[in-house]
Amino acid sequence: YIMDTATSKACEEAARQEDAEHGGLAALHLVVLGHVDAGKSTLMGRLLHDLGLVDQRTVHKNQKEAAQAGKASFSWAWLLDERPEERARGVTVDVAVSGFQTPRFNVTLLDAPGHRDFIPNMITGAAQADAALLLVDGSMGGFESGFEGDGQTREHAQLARSLGIGQIAVVVSKLDTCEFSSERFLAIKAALEPFLRTCGFKEGSVQWLPAVGPTGENLVKPAEEPRLAEWWSGPTLVGAIDGFSPRERNIGRPFRMPISEVLKSRALGGDAVAGKVETGALLPGAKVMLQPGGEVFTVKALEAGKKGSAVVRAGDSAAVGLTGLDPQKIAAGVSMLCHPDWPCPVVQKFEAKVAIIGTEMPIVAGQPATLHVHVGKEEAAITALVSLLDSKTGEVKKAKPRCLLKGQSGVVEVQLARPLCMETYADIRALGRVTLRDGGATIAVGIVE
Repeated sequence: YIMDTATSKACEEAARQEDAEHGGLAALHLVVLGHVDAGKSTLMGRLLHDLGLVDQRTVHKNQKEAAQAGKASFSWAWLLDERPEERARGVTVDVAVSGFQTPRFNVTLLDAPGHRDFIPNMITGAAQADAALLLVDGSMGGFESGFEGDGQTREHAQLARSLGIGQIAVVVSKLDTCEFSSERFLAIKAALEPFLRTCGFKEGSVQWLPAVGPTGENLVKPAEEPRLAEWWSGPTLVGAIDGFSPRERNIGRPFRMPISEVLKSRALGGDAVAGKVETGALLPGAKVMLQPGGEVFTVKALEAGKKGSAVVRAGDSAAVGLTGLDPQKIAAGVSMLCHPDWPCPVVQKFEAKVAIIGTEMPIVAGQPATLHVHVGKEEAAITALVSLLDSKTGEVKKAKPRCLLKGQSGVVEVQLARPLCMETYADIRALGRVTLRDGGATIAVGIVE
């Protein structure tokens, strides 16, 4: 389905004017993944500082408070980790959001949690991302603990690809702990590269680089540490981010924005909702529908990337002020803003084509799971196994199999405890990818049929 021509043209014209006024930078949603303790928040906190986005007073305050709390090494991470429980545990709980500009992009930065307990929050971040940084701990034993056994490096990479992220930069951190050894960097690359290939990352879509968070080596400026500079002449972190390809904006499709936050904003006229626009575009004064429920509202004001805007469109991190909105009726992760003439389907039972991954137990009918789709999650059950598929050809090998095993693919029927907004993968990819988890592990990834 395509929007009517007049609306589409008005949106495109507003988008052209907006680009002309603001330099025309493409939008890029970037998620930072990696095992707990790989140094994600520290690296990104230092990056924001080196880009001039954090004042020295905040840095000094964090250094002082972190030292008083006996956590001096966490002071850079505290620029992103603001909750008391995050600072107490030294791990990121929620998805921290910041923004910055590179020569090519307006970047929305999603710092996702690495700890196993918080994988559902990591899925929320990755579901909104166009590209990923995968941070791996270069210290001796550090990479191995993240990559082997229960480490999160494998699961993060698998989930990123299954959630539709096709381009990734692997950042090897903490090489200062092993004399900035090029042999260590190459050994990690040799171990991780074949695995990323099995996840589905194509050869040209993976970049590799070293970086050190606390000192800022190779983040914004080329490496200055002699032991690193003598063998590394590749991109800085900002250069690698600039090397990503922008996603095509589906402006001509009906509007879809999964709601990830409900907020109050004077600039937006009061109650507002925020999220990443997946398809279409929106102008002030337009009518939008809130699903589930089918209520229609008028758009009061718009923000894109936290700035007032005459239009928001596919790819933007947007906030939308609405007339007569009752925040009590909205649930972040459940509600969706959409075009009133082409509402998003609200679904409680559906079929999905899935690949069984992180479980040694056979999947049988009745299997409970938590379903993740875009930024939403809901309790669910696999109510029927429809077919076993040939993993290479996708053809049906067996109808109504008794079970599905790790490494196999199949079509399953899923029943949700409550209805959720979703699309078929064929219609809107970002809203038709699903992840099924049980017992703290991802058991299947797939697409809505």
